[in-house]
Amino acid sequence: MIAERIIYNVALLFIMMLPGIIMKKCRMSVEGFGKGISNLVLYIAQPALVFMAYVRPYDENILINSAYVFVLSIVVHGVFSAVAMLSYKKAPDSMRRMLRFATIFSNAAFMGMPLIKAVFGTEATVYASIYNITFNLFLWSLGVYICTDKRDVNENGIEDDEEHIKQGASPLKALYHPVTIAAVLGLIFFILPIEGYIPKIAIETLENLGNLVAPLSMMVIGLRLADMSFKGVLKDKHMYVFLALRHIILPLVTLGIVKLVGLVLPVHELVEMVIVTLAAAPAATSATMFAEKYDCDANYVSRLVTVSTLLSIATMPLIIMLV
Repeated sequence: MIAERIIYNVALLFIMMLPGIIMKKCRMSVEGFGKGISNLVLYIAQPALVFMAYVRPYDENILINSAYVFVLSIVVHGVFSAVAMLSYKKAPDSMRRMLRFATIFSNAAFMGMPLIKAVFGTEATVYASIYNITFNLFLWSLGVYICTDKRDVNENGIEDDEEHIKQGASPLKALYHPVTIAAVLGLIFFILPIEGYIPKIAIETLENLGNLVAPLSMMVIGLRLADMSFKGVLKDKHMYVFLALRHIILPLVTLGIVKLVGLVLPVHELVEMVIVTLAAAPAATSATMFAEKYDCDANYVSRLVTVSTLLSIATMPLIIMLV
């Protein structure tokens, strides 16, 4: 039953990409359309989805499980970071940066959270939001470092790019990320017995906004897939290493980590499922945004994200079923 549900919902998410692909190919999307939808998902729909996951009667077990998710997600991102930073040493510098970035960061928000909710329910969405807090901590520290390392000093060692300096690594940015804020507010409502005081109209509004995450997120991915050129993909040897790490090796390492921890600590099966599912997601779409923001190889990372997203149709269900 669980296997069928996973395969069905992964397939459903990919079908939701079609409107974006069609709109792009038929030139029905104006410039900035995809960015506008991304902002809607990031600042409105996802926070609503996360907040509503916490609107439930207090349960101590959920708090304990959330703590496990937080610790395990730090360990997982730490392992991913170590492996990525030791890999791709023979790749050209611009490619190496994006290969490492795409290896570390999965599409835990735009693709992972809708899949988590659809397959495992709203309690799992709480744990997915905790995972995404850790994701953002690493994204705004190590992620920015990867994109900007040695790019903001000139040959005399003098910093000469004020824009890169202003936009430098700062884990504090994760603290006021919309998902983090929604999770903190939701946690307050969860711990305090005040969820019953939220007006019904507000509940229904937030639920409807949260339901936009899956279709709009996948539409954005579809818009980006439509721009992809597959020319030269098969000749890129670094791509094969990246795909093996992102889709097979690191998700299996994650599975091993959660199972080993589960032998010592009472880690709930749902926690294991969430961690492995998000770790097995394709490369983060934010890789393209960061590449454009910090003048890295945006075309190359777009190719990585696209191929990774397509491959995840097969790999995600297989990895999740192994749990």
